[in-house]
Amino acid sequence: MKPDLDRQPRRNQRTWPNNIDTPLDRARRIAGMYRARLHALNPEACDDCDQTAADFGETWMLERPDIVEPDRELTTTEAAELVQVSPDLIRKWACQKHPTTPGLNLLPRYGWRGRERTYIAGKVFEAAALARVGQHAS
Repeated sequence: MKPDLDRQPRRNQRTWPNNIDTPLDRARRIAGMYRARLHALNPEACDDCDQTAADFGETWMLERPDIVEPDRELTTTEAAELVQVSPDLIRKWACQKHPTTPGLNLLPRYGWRGRERTYIAGKVFEAAALARVGQHAS
């Protein structure tokens, strides 16, 4: 095994979107992506895998951090979980016009992680707060 191979770019390989992530962060994000996809396709199988991992003392994939850095990049699914709304609502906010800043959307899109659109956590919190204010104003 050659650890230096992890650091060498390969031809036609995209760079990791968050350059401050450690190899462990990267592995956990990838595992989380697989877990989220499995949960969406087969919740029972996902629960079985979670239980097996928990039996071995591995519960990190079930834990949600209490503190999220405001500059953290989130996928649509992660953003929805963060503010406890549906992914469809996150997508709607990304297309909706900002109520106080003409020319901007309520939730600016940041980039891509694989096939998923990404957003910045601080902007997700701001959009959720503005959406709540809009609900109470109407």
